[in-house]
Amino acid sequence: MTIVLKGGTLIDGRGGSPIYNAAVLLDGNRIEAVGKVGDFESSYEDVTTIDITGKTIMPGLINMHEHLTYKEALGNPMEFMDKESVQGLTIFGVKTLLKLLRNGFTTVREMGAMHGIALYLRDKVEAGELPGPRVIACNQPISCTGGHADVLNMIADGPDEMRRAARKQMSLGADFVKVMASHDPWPMPGEQKTRAELTSSEISAAFDEAHSWGKRTACHCMGEVAIRNVIEAGVDIIDHGIYLNDELAELMALKGVYLSPTFSAYHKQTLDPKYKRGEKWVDAHTPLAEAQPESVSAAIRAGVKIVNGTDSVGNYAEEVDLLRKEGMDPMKTLLSCTGWAAEALGMDDQIGTIESGKLADIVVLNGDPLDDPYALEQVELVIKEGRVYKPDEINLPI
Repeated sequence: MTIVLKGGTLIDGRGGSPIYNAAVLLDGNRIEAVGKVGDFESSYEDVTTIDITGKTIMPGLINMHEHLTYKEALGNPMEFMDKESVQGLTIFGVKTLLKLLRNGFTTVREMGAMHGIALYLRDKVEAGELPGPRVIACNQPISCTGGHADVLNMIADGPDEMRRAARKQMSLGADFVKVMASHDPWPMPGEQKTRAELTSSEISAAFDEAHSWGKRTACHCMGEVAIRNVIEAGVDIIDHGIYLNDELAELMALKGVYLSPTFSAYHKQTLDPKYKRGEKWVDAHTPLAEAQPESVSAAIRAGVKIVNGTDSVGNYAEEVDLLRKEGMDPMKTLLSCTGWAAEALGMDDQIGTIESGKLADIVVLNGDPLDDPYALEQVELVIKEGRVYKPDEINLPI
């Protein structure tokens, strides 16, 4: 089917100025042409026209830190996963996928799930059996004995076990390798309430193996020691990055390492009583929340490319809002949702921008996200690989 989106304001995910009165031509699952109204509609027969005058067209949103099986779960998330059945977690993941697609997400980076559920759901979406965003999954993160969120992880101690664990995850079908490089919060002396829990040689073993398979690398990481360890080990994306300083931020920028700060999750939402995580949780996480704005500011000053991820409780639009409050350019905050996120995934040849030849992943919004970050929540239409959805019509197939 050939479709023309006609009359909206285009933010194409490349960082340039918006294009007003734009037209985007879709042919099957690809973007055929991008221009202004009247440029090419008359050249095609049997075109379905969708008038989006007064709305904003953007590339489909990319969430760079998602947990399908415990998204917004109440209470301690590790206890929730440990007690819930495989069937219950799978159902939870299906519901999360539907919500994400309704909210304009066409790609998510799944950062850890038990029982191979993320890989199972990824494959069901890819096969067209389940509506949802494209899933890029690590399967299980890798941690040491007693490591951060160890109920979720594959346990490995020493470089040889780390290498074996990375091979295991990739042999199961993982799209990238994630390690737990730090344990946080942790009641260490001093200001940084975190401890580095993997050595440089352990991290390097896992990352070297991933890169030898042509896979990307990621980490849960906070604290200056752990951040330096993962940068030196060749990490592609650092998640969280609390206690990042100017020196390490400049090193990240030099080496092309991306940052997914999950700012909304750690600075705001994990402390919210509505998630029922308890006073002990809030007291332990408050030092991390208080330290995070300076860490994000350091990344912005150094020119690190920041990508938007919510973790289990963050708010995607709030993430954009918080980044702007720390001084990030408004257009760059939208690149964090689109073009830069696709680059970080190594998928910028397929997604992340609205250009001829790319997959037709698009969201149409009822507001201007350059002016108001919460316009990202005003989803009118979602288009994934050329299929047009109205949010309220996204349901399980019967």
